[in-house]
Amino acid sequence: MSAVIALLRAVNVGGRTVKAAQLKAVATALGHTEVVTYVNSGNLVLVPGAGESPAQVAGGLSAALGDELGFDVPVIARSAREWDVLVGAVPFRQEAESDPVHLALVCFDGKVTASSVKDFDASAYGNELVVWAASDAYAWYPDGQGRSKLTLDRLSRAAGRAGTARNWRTVLALADLARERS
Repeated sequence: MSAVIALLRAVNVGGRTVKAAQLKAVATALGHTEVVTYVNSGNLVLVPGAGESPAQVAGGLSAALGDELGFDVPVIARSAREWDVLVGAVPFRQEAESDPVHLALVCFDGKVTASSVKDFDASAYGNELVVWAASDAYAWYPDGQGRSKLTLDRLSRAAGRAGTARNWRTVLALADLARERS
């Protein structure tokens, strides 16, 4: 069974705290195995129970965490294979190697259509660059994400989908954890 990477969206901000131990306990109670969290920002790698797809894992975790915590916890998931494809397809290879904290992978909760992003111009927000890829996007923030006007909310609105972002260091760490479980 292949590992799944699950990313919680909009947690550990604004009082919406999800502790790593809670996340691991909920995932384990759902029957997932080899569960591990990565930094306390809503990253989880697991082997799904009962042959669940990444979408089923995301839905189950979202519902169970919502019940446990009393607030909505959106979850976006990718299989280890899908994650490896995303890592291999990075359009900003040099930047990924030399400055991984300024590169982000944005994962959306569904397919982004070409028509929804065809007129999107990242340069309107500064020096940032965006490359769209099916249900994901790569965003290069040469001046850093912290003060950028190209926010996750703007990318999500352009995509017409809810998304969550991880910097490239985290992307690679999650890939390693998934490979250990696949």
